[in-house]
Amino acid sequence: MYSTFMKNSRNRRFVVCIALFSVVLPISSVHAQSVGKKCSKAGALAGTAKSPLVCKKVGKRLVWKKVRASSTTTTVASTSSRPSTGTVSQRNAVSKAASYLRTMAFSRSGLISQLEFEGFSNSDATYGVDAQNANWRAQAVKKGASYLRTMAFSRSGLISQLEFEGFSSSEATYGTDAQNADWNAQAAKKAASYLRTAAFSRSGLISQLEFEGFTLAQAEYGVNSVGL
Repeated sequence: MYSTFMKNSRNRRFVVCIALFSVVLPISSVHAQSVGKKCSKAGALAGTAKSPLVCKKVGKRLVWKKVRASSTTTTVASTSSRPSTGTVSQRNAVSKAASYLRTMAFSRSGLISQLEFEGFSNSDATYGVDAQNANWRAQAVKKGASYLRTMAFSRSGLISQLEFEGFSSSEATYGTDAQNADWNAQAAKKAASYLRTAAFSRSGLISQLEFEGFTLAQAEYGVNSVGL
């Protein structure tokens, strides 16, 4: 009789415990994941796919806030679009293009041609170049600067040179104007370089500098600077 009573008593306590467990947990869980309720770690995620929540600091408190659907979509989209696919050849083209851009400046078409010269197909080369998400205007600036370090150019001459390298007219113009070059000084350098290799009359050297794209005023300045 006593043992039966104790057994029933233990069973009742067990049932009560289960009942309390099943009631208390859902309530605390709902409270923890309700908008405006307290949370413990900033950036923690909760809720459901349809109603996602994120733990944010509001004033001095950490509380659950609703995540806007657009933010969630954007995050997922950007994560899934990270380049982790592609054929072996495409991935090699990406690596090769990146290595070139680390050492020198290229236009988009110029880099595609360089990868084709390396043996990549046009489609793989294009894939590798476009994967760089390069700022081609910035590349034009770098290429323009590299030319001015080694030789003299008129403004129009440098634009033409960058276009020859595959930059668009707007990219080439941007890259040239970004140099803030002294075109009179460039004319003087060009005049001096011509006189190191050939003899010119004053008018002949002015004409040659104009042919190089310098204005008449710039050409005369350049010729005057070398004493003609």
